[in-house]
Amino acid sequence: MVSAAVARLVGLSALLLLPPLPAADVAESFGSAGRSNEEDVGYNLLFKTAADEFSNRCVELPKALPPWAHGDFVIPSAGQFESGGRSFVGYLDAFGKLHRFSLASNRVCATYRHMWTGFLNESVKANTIGPSLLFYETDPPRRCPTFNPVCNLMGPNDNTFVNTIRHGGQLLSLTDSPTMLAIDPVTLDVIGKHAWKDKLSGKMDYAGSAHPLRHPASGQWLDFVAEGSFISKAAKVRLYSLDEASPHKRTGFADVEMDTPPFMHSFGITQRYIVLPRMPVEFDTSHLIQVALGKMPMSHLFVDLNLTKPGPKNGFFLVPLDGSAPLVRHLPVDDKLYYTHVVNAYETGEHVVIDIATSPRNAFSGDLTIKTAMDKAKRDAGTAAPRLTVRRFTIPLQEGQLVTSMPLTDPRTSTDFTAINPRFQGKRHCYFWGVTWFADLRTQASMAISKRDVCGGGSRDLRWSRKNWYPSEPTVVPAPGKDASEDEALLIFTALDGAKGETYLVIVDASTMESISEVGPFPRIGFTTHGKFYASPSSPTGDVSEEAILV
Repeated sequence: MVSAAVARLVGLSALLLLPPLPAADVAESFGSAGRSNEEDVGYNLLFKTAADEFSNRCVELPKALPPWAHGDFVIPSAGQFESGGRSFVGYLDAFGKLHRFSLASNRVCATYRHMWTGFLNESVKANTIGPSLLFYETDPPRRCPTFNPVCNLMGPNDNTFVNTIRHGGQLLSLTDSPTMLAIDPVTLDVIGKHAWKDKLSGKMDYAGSAHPLRHPASGQWLDFVAEGSFISKAAKVRLYSLDEASPHKRTGFADVEMDTPPFMHSFGITQRYIVLPRMPVEFDTSHLIQVALGKMPMSHLFVDLNLTKPGPKNGFFLVPLDGSAPLVRHLPVDDKLYYTHVVNAYETGEHVVIDIATSPRNAFSGDLTIKTAMDKAKRDAGTAAPRLTVRRFTIPLQEGQLVTSMPLTDPRTSTDFTAINPRFQGKRHCYFWGVTWFADLRTQASMAISKRDVCGGGSRDLRWSRKNWYPSEPTVVPAPGKDASEDEALLIFTALDGAKGETYLVIVDASTMESISEVGPFPRIGFTTHGKFYASPSSPTGDVSEEAILV
């Protein structure tokens, strides 16, 4: 969807040196020929239980990997969709699972492990789906006992299978909540909730971000907790850093006041600013009790705000890393900032530029049910998920100037789960990679890994795809050396071969998008979230990769 703000742009393409999307190139690059209605073979397997668990199942590679690509690729997924006669209704509610692929020279060894969280342990003990806050109530619905009517609010609420980071010698798994789980990096066993020994927590911390970012100078992880209230609409977003020397302490460096509780799944960072994109959505904390009582699904807590004039409920908060007062830049009322993932952000001198996967509606309050996700007609009609377009926003540092934007991807497709070369985080980038749905312009399950060139230079946008294969988010592993080009890297991702019901680890040349290895087969992995590569100690990757967790 092209907003009114895009129509007001004059000469922005020239300003940003950004090439347009020629119609002919879009049609050829994204496969306008279409596919038959008999396809989508095995797509529904992404939303069915994948029960396999094992350690170090190894496959030999036909060609040895370069030393800088030795390490561990860890990716979570939705692993189990039912327990004791009850089934999850929302696929983001399923019991989480972790997968590790250890890459060493000419061999890949896989480990699959269910996340034995408090939620899963209590569920298995009771032979059902236990107490916890869910996007959607189970089928059949759970009922809290009379003596504890808010049992779901008081449940473990630790099903944090969205992302991982390396901190304090452990893996931490996280989602959009203040809770993080400590994971043994060797066995992938859940150790327990990561305990914070600080005073950062408020009276009602309702959210965090599943996508912490590295500080551009110190390398410390940066994230936030959002505090709401049962009484007022006011909210506070506390930005904090994590220091390896004090792994259980969060150090706050900025508080951002907002007049309604925001929901921000991801954010951006530049050399001087944290960029908080503010959706015109209120996370209605006053109805958490209704959710806990089973009278309302949590998806209903995402309430669209009625905008009558431009303001801070729809736009960007630029929070200086030095802790000074934030700059607030709003969008026009008719250009609502619904988004999922930030690609990257950087400064140009007078502006902050941020690329974001945007949506025509709030994707987190949409129909995220398993039933709809498995219905081809609804998928292709856009009922299951809206089509996402990566847009570039140029945010002026000078007050009084307009935020402008332009699309970077074809709105007839849907592009999300994006990645850049990590060396370019917070800097001007020329490439990003991502998952593209509707790659044939008609069918959601027509999936590809796409490479988008936003600087031109005569190169074409490229993609990797296989018929009836369904890839995960790509992770970029960059070649070492200051002289290495931005796309001199490997892409690593998993892909489900729908026809065979088996998963492969795919390694692709990030420059040409040609396969180097399609490693497998391994037992099937379900719907995946966000993968992360952790380099081995001997890997000459510089300071852009995580510490090793090789077995």
